[in-house]
Amino acid sequence: MSWTTFGKCDIVTKKKAAKIEGEKVKRFLNNLKFKSKILFIVGALFFVTATVGGITYYHYAAQDVEKNFKAGAEDVLTQLTDTLDLRLNAVEMRVRGLVSNTTFMRTMVNYLNKPDEKNRVKALGEVASFLKDLESGESLVHSSYIYTDKGDFENFIRMRNWSFDFKTSKFYQVYQEQGVLAVQWFPTQKDEIFKDEDDVIPYVRRFTLDGYYHGGYQYLVVQLKKAELDRILSGKYGYFDQLLIVNENGEFLAGSDGVNTKKLIEIVRPSVKNGSVADSTYEQNKIKYLVFSDTLDTTGWRIFGLRSRDSLLGSLQSLRVLIAEFTVIIFLAAFAALLLVSNSLTAALTRLEKRMSLVQGGDFEVRFFYPYHDEVGSLARSFNCMLDEIERLVKKQDEMIQELKRERDFVAEVQKQKRKAELKALQAQINPHFLYNTLNAITWQAVDKGEEEISILSSSLGRFFRISLSKGEEVISLREEIEHVTSYLEIQSIRYGEKLNYDVEADSSLMEYKVLKLILQPLAENSIYHGIKEKAQAGWIHIRAQLIHVDEGNDRLQISVWDNGLGIACDMLKKINYSLANGETNSADGYGIFNVNERIRLYYGEQYGLLYESEEGEWTKAILTLPAVKAGNEICIRF
Repeated sequence: MSWTTFGKCDIVTKKKAAKIEGEKVKRFLNNLKFKSKILFIVGALFFVTATVGGITYYHYAAQDVEKNFKAGAEDVLTQLTDTLDLRLNAVEMRVRGLVSNTTFMRTMVNYLNKPDEKNRVKALGEVASFLKDLESGESLVHSSYIYTDKGDFENFIRMRNWSFDFKTSKFYQVYQEQGVLAVQWFPTQKDEIFKDEDDVIPYVRRFTLDGYYHGGYQYLVVQLKKAELDRILSGKYGYFDQLLIVNENGEFLAGSDGVNTKKLIEIVRPSVKNGSVADSTYEQNKIKYLVFSDTLDTTGWRIFGLRSRDSLLGSLQSLRVLIAEFTVIIFLAAFAALLLVSNSLTAALTRLEKRMSLVQGGDFEVRFFYPYHDEVGSLARSFNCMLDEIERLVKKQDEMIQELKRERDFVAEVQKQKRKAELKALQAQINPHFLYNTLNAITWQAVDKGEEEISILSSSLGRFFRISLSKGEEVISLREEIEHVTSYLEIQSIRYGEKLNYDVEADSSLMEYKVLKLILQPLAENSIYHGIKEKAQAGWIHIRAQLIHVDEGNDRLQISVWDNGLGIACDMLKKINYSLANGETNSADGYGIFNVNERIRLYYGEQYGLLYESEEGEWTKAILTLPAVKAGNEICIRF
């Protein structure tokens, strides 16, 4: 055999081998599941298209978008800086106007030179009015407070934190350590002066009063709302990812938290030129940001606006047409790929589609049978199993709907009873807004004229109505509830004279526990009118609060109202306690106690409420049982 023959044989062998390998590849591809075929073809097309589109996108747009954003960012920050400067300057002008007001200074000087009760009452009223005007004139102001060496002043709108001492506070310490400037700004903090614990930015102005014999400094604290600054900034968050305000020391004031403000200050400082908006770059959590900054003229605060490069480039809109073209190309390519495998699916899937249409029309008894074990076969079995499950769930759903309807009717009835009780409670009270203000004026007039009983009476009645309002809150502290019933008893003691005596026994650790408001006064009133009023001898009312330990995490607060009145007959006592235990309202036996009991049961649950003990002709004791809920904890409400 010649070498030529061997060469031809080698070529033929290689061709056969290539053909065999081609057949193997073809067989492998044909044996792939439909899902794999579709993913392979469509995935390849998407990969190629996305790669080309991404390169084109960044090549043509990135630099242009960043340049346009920088120009817009400067305009936004400048506008925001001007707005804040105007608002803060308005606050400053109001503060200056207050401390230089002739009437205000005369009122303060009169009191400080002669700090008697008459001048104090007058000063409290007039200074409160000035502070109200200061706060109402600018929504940026949260609260205000004045400290003098003869006492402090407020506008009585907010609940004071009586543990706050100005002379031990950081406000005063700053002036002692570096008190050159009359005005001092402080970073964002929780409100220490009042109990609402809002986030505030304190602003303190030291001032003097001409005519004050002892001289010295007085201090005005104006606290700004952090929430208002956040609201102003929020309108610009669409342009920046993060927007924040810091003071000259880099301390956070408002806006986006969690940013390294010290680092921002150091980054921006070298780029500041002639007070213009500065820009730089900043990296946090491996995210790169474009940083823009401007300074407020009024306070020296800095505003920082941050925008990540990823979000900036991700928001490009200039290539919509190009993206649309890529989308069309990808769709057409995907559609062509799907056509390559659709023939093997069309017949079986069309049959399955018809069955699904019947199911869509509400026929859940239809089934689809397919003899093979490919994807369509698996789909057919899943379809049949799904229909079996749907039939079961529909039946179960009907049962659940009926059960929910019954529960809904029950809850609706309970809520209806709750609303009735609340309405009756509200109807039993009068709106004291006007009375409260009038009583304050009566108190001042009574003090001026030396009418002590009238002053005590109007002051007690004022406290009574103030706590009745409770800013619309349904739940108040035990301290406030005791203050409310004490105000009522103080009024009644003036009316009845020596015939009525009372005392309150409650540990200080219980005072901040939370209770429903207006639950003790009806009981005290019942003791007076049904027990003490008709008794010839002097009567007394003893109110006691104590903590009852039941088990771990389930303590109860027990409050008793005890009087030495006429008592309750045994049959009547059984009748009253039966009605209370069953949530009945018997207006003939005294609406007030049943109102209190029903409100407690509706709010906390039927295991809580009111119980009476009595010995006819000797004494009566009303016992309230409530859950022991501390201030700041969630109250467990039934609804």
